[in-house]
Amino acid sequence: MKNNITEFVKLGKIPNDNDMTNELFNQYDLLLQNEEPLTYDEAELIISMFSDDCDDLNWALLHAIESVDFYDVDRYKNLIAKCNNIEFREILEIRFNNFLSKKN
Repeated sequence: MKNNITEFVKLGKIPNDNDMTNELFNQYDLLLQNEEPLTYDEAELIISMFSDDCDDLNWALLHAIESVDFYDVDRYKNLIAKCNNIEFREILEIRFNNFLSKKN
């Protein structure tokens, strides 16, 4: 497992805006900067860590999740279903369906 994902898991779910400090925001943001794609195991550890309202970090988390290789369509759909934020779960579903429609 990548060190940044291990550290992200230790921090836990992204806090809501009211509970966020600049320092904490920067920690999460830095950990989500990932040059290598996530593995499914890594993605499954962080898919339920979306904030209720910290959209900047939620977008960074979404992009990290989307770095997973879509080779296993069913597994990716199951991954999306575990997303704890309804809005971002729907975005992941829409973007994945768009990817599949372009592929076919």
